[in-house]
Amino acid sequence: MKQIPMRLETRHLSVKDTEAGVRLDQFLTKRFVRFSRSEWQKRLAAGEIKIAGQAARASRRLNAGDTIEFTYSMRDEPEVPTEIPIIFEDDSYLAVDKPAGLPVHPSGIYKERTVTTLLAQRGTLKEPYLLHRIDRETSGVLVLAKNRKAAAAFQKVLRAGKIDKDYLVAVEGDYAGPLDAHGFIYRRTNSRLPRQRFFTEGNPPADALEAQPCRTVFSVVKKQKGDLTLLQARLFTGRMHQIRATLASLGYPVVGDKLYGVDADAYFRFADEEMTEHDWRRLRIARSALHAAQLSLTHPLQLTPWQIEAPLPVEIAGLF
Repeated sequence: MKQIPMRLETRHLSVKDTEAGVRLDQFLTKRFVRFSRSEWQKRLAAGEIKIAGQAARASRRLNAGDTIEFTYSMRDEPEVPTEIPIIFEDDSYLAVDKPAGLPVHPSGIYKERTVTTLLAQRGTLKEPYLLHRIDRETSGVLVLAKNRKAAAAFQKVLRAGKIDKDYLVAVEGDYAGPLDAHGFIYRRTNSRLPRQRFFTEGNPPADALEAQPCRTVFSVVKKQKGDLTLLQARLFTGRMHQIRATLASLGYPVVGDKLYGVDADAYFRFADEEMTEHDWRRLRIARSALHAAQLSLTHPLQLTPWQIEAPLPVEIAGLF
């Protein structure tokens, strides 16, 4: 079996007022749903979970302000593409064509190999001001500000909804389109992954959590042999996983998507590095086929039309 390089990390969790009185094993199970309650109880029995520096019991009732500490093994930071092409630059802003696989900012196992970290290390930007985000496996236009004034001006335009965001996305199936997908995006209490989102065009179900209105307009760009469609997606709201979750809920999963794709368990096998050749064939490509193709707005400081484009990557274009 392949040996995965690991490193040890320590996590500290602070108990909120609303979580006071909850058993420790129940708290951990709810916070980290991938591990069962019995698995947490084993770690607690082994003295691996501490509160105020002391090993805690599973039955311990939490108090607001308690700090829970535990150490866990985490994979070494993976190799990712680190070439970051610059597609626009002036005195106030820098726009790059973010490669798929490279995270935007430090999070989880990614500490050094991120857009903001690499740009700062290379001296490209002394202090990168991140203005918006795209998912790690999504490629395309990403804009950063060079100073606080430019960042504030861009955010003002963004909050006013005066930026057009166009994506290109390859989906499984013969998409009929066009479609104005106007509804709600939300989480569910019974989802195996807390970060996973769902979309409905009507009112969200009774068990919906954090329901937010969202809107995406999809139009067909190209089709391939009746089983693949390249779509243009224009965002009118910017919700987490909006395009991917909407398309999956409509029955057109994004090609290569491990979380919302053709196999609901692919995400777990990928995380555990247990993907098979059959898994990769079903996904078609090794990344989500979602690309931030264009950003259009009035330049926040120069007040002139501003359009930034990033070409469709060959691995997505090659599907068609």
